[in-house]
Amino acid sequence: MALKKFFAVFFVLLITVTAAMPAASVSAITDKSGRVEYSYSRQCFYSKPYIFEIGWNISDKTAKSLDSKKIALSDKASMTVWYEDGLAKDMSDKNATAALAEVLNRIKAEYPKLSKPVVEGLINTGDASPETLVKQYYKNGDIAYYAAVLPFADSKNQRAYLKKSYDDGDAAFFSVSLDALGNIGLAKRYLGKAYTDDDIALFAICFNSIKDSNASEARTLADTYAEKAYADDRIAFFAVLTDEMDDDAVKAWYDRASKDRKISFKAICDYDDDDDFDYWDFDDWDFWDDWDEKFTDSATVKEYAKYGVTYKDGHYYYNGEPVRYFLDVQRSSSSATIATVETNPKGKADIKIVRDKNGKVTGAEKLTAKEIKKYFGDTKD
Repeated sequence: MALKKFFAVFFVLLITVTAAMPAASVSAITDKSGRVEYSYSRQCFYSKPYIFEIGWNISDKTAKSLDSKKIALSDKASMTVWYEDGLAKDMSDKNATAALAEVLNRIKAEYPKLSKPVVEGLINTGDASPETLVKQYYKNGDIAYYAAVLPFADSKNQRAYLKKSYDDGDAAFFSVSLDALGNIGLAKRYLGKAYTDDDIALFAICFNSIKDSNASEARTLADTYAEKAYADDRIAFFAVLTDEMDDDAVKAWYDRASKDRKISFKAICDYDDDDDFDYWDFDDWDFWDDWDEKFTDSATVKEYAKYGVTYKDGHYYYNGEPVRYFLDVQRSSSSATIATVETNPKGKADIKIVRDKNGKVTGAEKLTAKEIKKYFGDTKD
């Protein structure tokens, strides 16, 4: 396969969801064999009036470079805590260390393997109520502090900011707000609302929240909304839901989409007739050679051929002429897009595939200069 060709299938789906959890970070350090030597986590915690930024499972090397202090915990044990430069005065304050002990007890209950904690930051919020702080941190976009304080605000305030973050379309704050409430009923309500409003990011957040709380409920909802998404031609929503399906269910959808000639849905199911779901290894050239061979005989290429577009040896041809820029964009009513893109410097024709609202190929047209610039960038070189 030519290096200057690239084939891209991309969904505007879960990137927002991944980015929606900045309140905590986790990393792992491995040795040369890939075995995890230690993992490091960091998060903000609130114990009125303090907000602590705490990491744990730090390396021995890091620990040696920091000052430390023993903190008495509720189980009558003590824990050595390291802290960053500039926090010596705070770490000698009895009120601050008492609040820190309360936080450490909470972390220890959730993460039993807690070890070597380090205080990286500490702020005193004074007399401000959790409700006041929630308002302040939301306004300022301080997601980590917001996530730390929100669970301590009253339920009316929590629900208000869940609604506000939804209305603002802020996936990060919405995810944190939904997590703080831990209410599966609310998650289901917003799941339906996000579907109606065609907001895939918030829909995915709601669905994942339900899945974390009740896997059985999530499977039922996946079946229900998959039927709706399929009927409504909403590819992105369908893609989120397939993650909850087993291989037999995905195969059944593959067969159904194939029968209905819904190419986009068939591509999402990505089922291989050899009884395996495709594994995309972009560094495996044998894979690409095999893919080229299969693609040449695929239903997609056969559809293209009706309108003068053929595919051979890794490149497209239009009425026998090599294609320089090729574009096939399949959109749903949601924000999801599946695009096939190819560049061939030796080509001459610049074309795009035309599809109807159901994703069926209806023709091929020349790309305009504006479209070439939009999809392929500056082509002067």
